[in-house]
Amino acid sequence: MKLIDFIKQKLGLSPESVENNTPIIDRIGWTGQDFEFLIVGEVNVLSDFDQLMTPNSFEWTKTHKNGWDYYQVGQDEFSYSFEEPGIQMTFNDEISFDKAKKIGDEVILNINSTGQNAELLIVDKRKVHGFN
Repeated sequence: MKLIDFIKQKLGLSPESVENNTPIIDRIGWTGQDFEFLIVGEVNVLSDFDQLMTPNSFEWTKTHKNGWDYYQVGQDEFSYSFEEPGIQMTFNDEISFDKAKKIGDEVILNINSTGQNAELLIVDKRKVHGFN
């Protein structure tokens, strides 16, 4: 089984999980402390990172602190980390799930508009402790 398929199955994102009656997760009250995203697929974004990895419908600024680049969107921020299964996208604790999901969806659209095939996976941080 490919790593991506395994991750999807374990996170309840594959058709098999639906067939096995895995409950649908209610994310309405989630904030950034509850989730992070994982961008998977054959993705090469290094040549134009800031343009591809930022939303189009939100104004954003890039800041650098503690050795990391952060993207500020209003009062919220997000950052990226390259991990073995994909590109990890993390958010500040207060951001709403809906706002973060819109940002993540726009990033995926940006990547896919280049002819690549990226997918956004939602990771429940309460169940995952890292990608070591």
